[in-house]
Order: sequence, then structure tokens, then C-alpha cells
Amino acid sequence: MMNLRILFLLVCILCQPFGGSAQFRIPVLGHTIYEGVFTGNGLLGTMTYLAGKNSMRVDIGRTDIYDHRANSADKLFDQARMSLGHFEIEFESPIVQAQGEIHLKDAYAEAKVGTDQGMVRIRTITLSNDNIILLEVFKKDFNGNYHLTWKPDEAISPRMGFSYTQKPKNYPTNPKGSFGTQGETKYFDQPLLAGGGYVTAYCSRSGKEVDTYLITVDYNQRGTAYVKKAINYIRNFNKQKLTKGLAAHRKWWTDYFAASTLELPDTVYQQFYDMQLYKLASATRSDKPAMDLQGPWTSPTPWPAYWLNLNMQLAYSPVFKANQLGIASSLIQMIDRNKDNLRQNVPEPYRYNSLAVGRSSGPSLWSPVLLAKNVSLDAASDGEKELGNLVWLLHSYYQYYRATLSQEVYDRLFPLLKEAINYHLHLVEKNQAGKYHIGVKTYSPEYSKGYAYDTNYDLSIFKWGLKTLIELDQERGGKDKLHAVWKDVLANLIDYPQDVDGFMIAKDLPYGESHRHYSHLMMIYPFYDINWDQVTNQALIERSIAHWQSKKQWLQGYSFTGAASMYAMMGRGDSALALLDVLLQKYIKANTLYAESGPVIETPLAAMASIQELCMQYWNGVLRVFPAIPHRWKDVSFTNFLTDGGNLVSAERKNGKTANIRIKSQYGGRLRLKSDIGIPEVKIQGKGTFDIRKDGMIDLQLDKGAIALINTH
Repeated sequence: MMNLRILFLLVCILCQPFGGSAQFRIPVLGHTIYEGVFTGNGLLGTMTYLAGKNSMRVDIGRTDIYDHRANSADKLFDQARMSLGHFEIEFESPIVQAQGEIHLKDAYAEAKVGTDQGMVRIRTITLSNDNIILLEVFKKDFNGNYHLTWKPDEAISPRMGFSYTQKPKNYPTNPKGSFGTQGETKYFDQPLLAGGGYVTAYCSRSGKEVDTYLITVDYNQRGTAYVKKAINYIRNFNKQKLTKGLAAHRKWWTDYFAASTLELPDTVYQQFYDMQLYKLASATRSDKPAMDLQGPWTSPTPWPAYWLNLNMQLAYSPVFKANQLGIASSLIQMIDRNKDNLRQNVPEPYRYNSLAVGRSSGPSLWSPVLLAKNVSLDAASDGEKELGNLVWLLHSYYQYYRATLSQEVYDRLFPLLKEAINYHLHLVEKNQAGKYHIGVKTYSPEYSKGYAYDTNYDLSIFKWGLKTLIELDQERGGKDKLHAVWKDVLANLIDYPQDVDGFMIAKDLPYGESHRHYSHLMMIYPFYDINWDQVTNQALIERSIAHWQSKKQWLQGYSFTGAASMYAMMGRGDSALALLDVLLQKYIKANTLYAESGPVIETPLAAMASIQELCMQYWNGVLRVFPAIPHRWKDVSFTNFLTDGGNLVSAERKNGKTANIRIKSQYGGRLRLKSDIGIPEVKIQGKGTFDIRKDGMIDLQLDKGAIALINTH
């Protein structure tokens, strides 16, 4: 098998530049989704790859198609993501060559397939503003025939196909689906036991040189009207609508890529970064469902759901710096839409003022947490003992607020965070030393013996939540009746458990076995509560990261992105990049997807965030420009990276030195800037002031719309 690093380099060398990349090429398409070319519009998506020795397949996915049986303990089966199926394109003779391209700017994928009868190009476009997939077969250079058929997948939880998953005792099957034809439209209707169903409908037009297929998918949880709706949608989508749809599609993607740019001198990382940007908008949009672990691209998986103790948080982590708030809003809307279920997730005595979410759920976010005082949880699952998941999820909501400074967003965020922290407060008590601590055992994600008192996972999340509530309430004059409680608990909360090796998993529980999740180190990243500015904590940070990474057995892809971000915080760009090199060499697939038993979308997107953090960070109240650029990256630039307060930042680095920084204040406010420009020259366009401190920090006070230009003197 070709070394993945060599394959990835070959992919990148073959690419043409568009702001760093126009195409992403896979020289040899494979037989899995990890070696295919893909498209998506945040709801529908395609994946094209080899099916057999003489056939190709085009998988079709729709991100919101979940089973919706009544809430039960078996939610990963009763409320699981459904896999639709694929179109198989069968040729008369064996395939001797198959290459793939993704055209990022125009957002289409193409497979070039060769047999002894010539070459066929299979192109897929998932229109941005329409629920239409356009599949085209270009046959000008092909002398043979092919046959296209729809092959539906069974309407069953994908988790049923894995021997190590605990199956429900009673899992009645969904009804069998049926094929149908109405006029020129063919369809496959899959009803669901819980009501409603989904349908894949398509029609075709044959031409001398090109055969065209229009495809749509509809879904509803009630009745059967979805079938007629899909058929009518295809029937009425005429040539004029297609022309307009394609023009709108191109414009949408052009505007999307223009929102921010990053230019790197490393072709591999440039290609990787641009692919993640493409992947984000293929997986979700502001008016589309939030990203689950798969995006539109399904494959056999034990993870047919939303995972809420790391995966969603990492998947959305790069969208803010990338200035893609439309992508972020899909998560925000999901949280807002399901507040009632978040309340139902906590034990009944706390529901009057508390919210929570467990480890995994369907789109409804129904996922109970059973933690309560004086209640035995010996029979509960580990996911039902995870306390901090919702507060960590709200960390993304808080970033969204700080990027927009919207009063409307504030008014939604504040009560959500307050009630999520209320659940923690119900479980807090004082120890013999008079310090607050979490008075019940909770579970530290992914650690086999992680059910313990005072996990660092929950303490770091709880502390961030308290700090943030205090900050948010102070914006309104500190008038909330719980303000004094938050300050008291924060001031008197126990220290993070640690030993000679650094931060422990929990009280009386050292880090003693390999652990892929950095749940015990979140006070370092992403919360920066323990950070590199605190000189007395630097040795502790180093010990903790080194000890975690020294036990390599169960480290996975996001173990390396997490550590890379921590080293970026320390200003060690070379160390961060070395870890990302391992990620790309060992874990990232040919088309930049990622797998752990099945597709999981978060790790490549977390690596995108780590790359951003080499270039720009904001923590401890300071904007840091080019804080951790690796030595091998001499020339780097970015435009319109979004940071705290809604500030848009652009910067350029030439021959290893920062040349200029541009900051536009969208809403007005104060900003502290740290860079490596030794003697900066500052100019303000519009109204604003600045002060260059003795330590080189620049204090900026900018009115709305003002621009600060910082150059070398």
C-alpha cells in the first residue's frame, strides 16, 4: 500500500492554485468513502468511488434523516442516522483507471473512469440553494455502454452491524421500502415504523455526449406526502431552474471562500486547510441541520448520532476564525430549538432551573444525565454520568456571541448557560477544608476508570462557566441574584487535582493509562485557565502534556490536534507542526476524511483550528498575531480572520518576520494586540486611539468601522 504521506503529497502536487488551491485530486480512487470525491450543500451530499471491478458508485446522503422512535435507553438504535443508498454505474468491461477531482471554488466532484472502451467522466454537483443533486455522465470519449441503478440501504441503525455494540432486546424493523415510477421519475420510498419516511427520486435525460440525472431526497416524520412532494419537485425543476440554480451555486461558493483566506508556503497544509473549509460548507449551513459525525457522507458506523463530549465542539472549532458564522449558526439553532429536551435530560428534582445533555443524541438533543445526590448510578452508562457536556457545547455559543456582540444572541445564551451551571451548583458541596467541590462522582470521557470525584474535565468546564456567567452578568451591571453565588463558588473552588506528572484525571485518580481524549487537560486548552502567560504554571503545563502524550497506545487523531493547539499556545510552532505531521501521515485519509471504526468528522476540522492557532490566537484578553509560526513557514498571510469582539484581522509575514497587521472593528471596542513587530508604526483610519506599552503590547480603542494598521517602523 502506498504510504499515506506520499499519497497526500502526490494529491497536493497535482493540484492547481486557487487562493492556494482550485482542485483537490485523488490519483487513484479507492473502494471506500475515504478514497472518494464528494459534494454537499449542508443537507444533501454525494460521494463517488469504486464499487467493484467494473462499477462505480455515487452514494447519496441527507443529513437530517434520523429514525424517530419514542425516547428510550436505546437511542443509538431508535433514533439513529439512516443511510440511504447509492447509484451504481456498471460498465461492460473492467475499470483500468479511476481518478478523482474536487473543484473547490465551483464545488463539484468528478471521477475520470477508464475501461478498454474509453474514458467516462462522472460529475456530481449538489446545488447550494436547491435540494437537487446533478449527476452527469460525460461519454464523448467512451465507446461502450453503462447501466445506472439505485441500490437502497436497509433502514436500520448502522450500529446493528457491529458485533461489539450492545443491541436492544426489542428492535422491530422498519417496513420494507418499494420502488416506483411516475411518468419520467423513478423513486424509492422507505417508510418508517415511527411514521413518515424518506424517498429518493430521480429522472434522467440522455444525450449524445452527456447523460444527465436530477436527484432529490425528501423526508418527513408524518404521513406519505413526502413522496408526491419529491416527485413534483423533480418534475418542476426545468432547464431554466437548473441554469439559475447553477449560477446561484457558483456565486454562493465564491462568496463563501471570499469571507476569509489563509495563504501558507506548504502545499500539503494549504490543500488540507482549503479542503476543510470546503468540507464545512458541504456538511452544514445556517439553514441546515447541525453537523453530526458523518456530514452527508455515510458509511457503516457505530456512531450514527451526535456526540456531545468532544466531537461537535471540535467540529465547530474552526468556524469562528474562518469568519463563517453562518456555519456556526446551525449549532446555535440546534441548541435553541431543543431547550425543552435539555431540561428533560436532568433528573426531575432539578428540572425547574437546570439543563444538561449526555454523551450522544439524535437531532433532538434528548440524552439524559442521571447525576443526583444520594442516587446510586451503578447500572447507568458512562455517558449518563457526564456532567459538563452542555456547558462545553455552550462554549461555542459564547464564541458566537463574542463574534457578533448581538443583544439577541446574549439574551438567548445567558439563560442557557445559567441553567446549565445551575445543574452543577445542585451537585456542589463544601469539603472539610471549606472548599467547594463536586459532591458526586462524575465520568471523565474516554478514561476507562474515569468515574470519580472531582474530575478535571468537569472542574475545568465548571470554572469556565462560572467565569463566563460573571462576565456576562457584569455587562448588565451584575444584577443577577446568583451573581454573588457564582463569585463565591469560583473563589473557593478546589484546585485542579495534580501530582508529580501533572494534571490527574480526578481526585485520587492519576493519569495512568493511555487516553485519547484530553478531558483532563481542558484547563489548558480550550479554556486557557492555566496558560503560558502564567510563568509559575509553565512547568506544570509541560509535564502534563508530555505525560499524556508519553502513553501512546490509545492516542487517536484528535489527541494530536489537541496537543498541537496546546503547543501553539506555548508559542512552539515547530512542536505543534510535528504533531500535525503525524496526524496527516498516520490518520488522515486520502480525501482528508477521518475514521475511528466509522466516519467521524471532527478531527480534520480540529486540525484546521490548530493551523489557525499557529497564525492567530485570542485568550487571556489578548489578540496574538503569528504567535507560533513554524520555522519552515517563512511567508504566511491571512485575511479577515474573525476574533473576539467581532474584529476582522488580516496580517502578512515575510521571510520569517511579521510585516503588517490590519484590524477592522465591526462594532467598536477595546483590543489588546501582541505581535513580534519590534518597533511598530500604528495608524488609525476612522476614529480611535492607541497606546504602545513598554512590553510591546498595543492597546487599541476603535470606534465602529475604524481600521488599525500596524506596520514595521
